[in-house]
Amino acid sequence: MTQLMCANGETMTENLFDFDTNPNFSATDYDIGVRQSIPGYDALLSMLAALFQIYLSDRAHILILGAGGGNEIVALGQTHPTWQFTGVDPSAKMLAVARSKVASLGLEDRVTLHNGLVQELPLHPFNAATSLLVMHFLPDDGTKLDYLKAIGARLQSGSPFVLVDLQADKQSEGFKRLVNGWQTRAQIAGMESQRLTELIDRTWQHLPCIREERTLELLAQANFKQMTRFYTAFVFTGWLAFAG
Repeated sequence: MTQLMCANGETMTENLFDFDTNPNFSATDYDIGVRQSIPGYDALLSMLAALFQIYLSDRAHILILGAGGGNEIVALGQTHPTWQFTGVDPSAKMLAVARSKVASLGLEDRVTLHNGLVQELPLHPFNAATSLLVMHFLPDDGTKLDYLKAIGARLQSGSPFVLVDLQADKQSEGFKRLVNGWQTRAQIAGMESQRLTELIDRTWQHLPCIREERTLELLAQANFKQMTRFYTAFVFTGWLAFAG
């Protein structure tokens, strides 16, 4: 079971999508699974790098939420040789994977990794932030908003923020059609049938994803501005926004 800390200090127990204690999940298999699950994943990373190349200076310090796995740090670190990174992730297993990748590429002097939550980080004025495939795990009971506010509080005004999540109205017929397409594409990409069934079932039953309109509302409430969609892949959507 994973213990997620809510803004009021209470804990919320989750028993799904748990990268540290789920016996069916191997952190070393993450790179395979994420590419089977997320259409255009490598293109997404290159789009992220391109957007930040436009808006950031050579001395930029970037906050990476859900940094376990290390893929955002690797993609951005290889794009620009002087950018600095602080990564945060509650999963020790996933951060170990990120740490290994960082070391193999000789990026240690530019990367700091924190095992925990963004709310635990000091209020350092970062120049950009990413949250890829993180917020859709959080309930929309104030926790999503608190998460976005915690990110915004650690960004300089005008800094770019990239948010990518599974996003939709689960009750709509459109969502059902997109999930069918997502499932079929993952199968074509080689995802093992039992793992795929578990992923789809958990998404339907437990994942607290929200509609596009709600995402934009939460971003605005957290004082982000100029929200622009830049990525869509079945049920996954990517937004570029700027801290107020």
